[in-house]
Amino acid sequence: MTSPDGIGHLLRGLREQAGRTRRDQAEHLERVSGRFVDPENIKRWETEKRLPIPDWHDVIAEGYGIPVEEIRRAVAVSRRYRRLVSTSVLLEDQEEASPVERREFLGVSILAAGIATEPWGRLAVALTGPNVDSQVADQLVEATAQLFVSEHHIPAKLLADRLGGHLETLTALIPRSGTHRQALTVAAGETAALAGWAAYDVGDMDTARHYYKTAALAGREAGHPAVVALAMGYASYAVPADKAREMLAAAQEHVRGAGYAAARSWLAAREAEEAAASGDREGAVRALDRATTAFDYANPDAEQAWIRFYQRPRLDSLTVSTYSRLRHPDLGRAAEDALTHLGDDDSKVSIAVLSDAATGYVLSGDVDRGVEVGRRFVDAAITTPTTMGRQRLASMAALLPQQHSAARDLTEDIRAALAA
Repeated sequence: MTSPDGIGHLLRGLREQAGRTRRDQAEHLERVSGRFVDPENIKRWETEKRLPIPDWHDVIAEGYGIPVEEIRRAVAVSRRYRRLVSTSVLLEDQEEASPVERREFLGVSILAAGIATEPWGRLAVALTGPNVDSQVADQLVEATAQLFVSEHHIPAKLLADRLGGHLETLTALIPRSGTHRQALTVAAGETAALAGWAAYDVGDMDTARHYYKTAALAGREAGHPAVVALAMGYASYAVPADKAREMLAAAQEHVRGAGYAAARSWLAAREAEEAAASGDREGAVRALDRATTAFDYANPDAEQAWIRFYQRPRLDSLTVSTYSRLRHPDLGRAAEDALTHLGDDDSKVSIAVLSDAATGYVLSGDVDRGVEVGRRFVDAAITTPTTMGRQRLASMAALLPQQHSAARDLTEDIRAALAA
């Protein structure tokens, strides 16, 4: 039995998403590393008959296109899961184990290995799950934070599976959480919001809406308005511009006060983008000014885990997006700033930044530079497919001037990628 959050599940999902057989994957790793890779090793890793040793971690990370830290995390989870399942068999044979010891074991194993993703795990939580103490609550909150970090790199479908298991665990333990109920409800709301974003990323809009509504409900139940703001911010991407503006303006009211500067900046920058899309030049400039001012006071790494994606390149890309819609005279400079701040970041954020920068160059008249950056964007969007990426690919194909030979070639490449 493999861990639902471990290395086997991760590698199998990435391979299948790439459309490779195990032999294809072995050959791909050989090309990346220059080392012989037995297809049976791929099978052993996916079924967790064997776990990849550290000597393989860098090769696997490069070959599967994810950070090496994600490989190490998944291997550690699988190793812990293997140990816990082995221990559970021993405990079942020891009649002297007390009910309290069994409850403690089940609680720890569920938290550590994501066992609540299985039906028997959910029943175990319901019947024998522990009352939540400070240590368990802290572990659950940190696990929630790590899911937001993982979102920057791993495909949405894999993330959705992980989020489902974590949300089930939180849901089962909230009734037993006592004084930690608010913290776990907040964590559940944040997880539901991210699950909605993952559903949106794979094009399941109906599921996304349900998750966003549930996230907002959790935020209100916990008396934590920031969770409501998070859900509204994510949901704003899937509604018309006028509705999105209304939603984003309301969301900013939920993140007033210290510790929310990055969240305010993100929501204001999104409002600017939607105001520009609505043709409200003055409203867009005002919102962008608020976003820039708030960012001066922001520290995304020290605020909520869900806002860590919002570093300087993301503000730059929203500025470029807004300027593009306004045909702002500073559009070219803003695009260059976005690329400078992006550096060699290869997370999902790069898809938005590269798309906005390429668009900015084309609209400002520098088609050659726009095509150059556009090719980087297309590569990033193909490597990590998302709904937003496909929407941006379609928009770029419609924007590129067909009298320009390089732009025409890029348009054909985009259409081929969309048809694949």
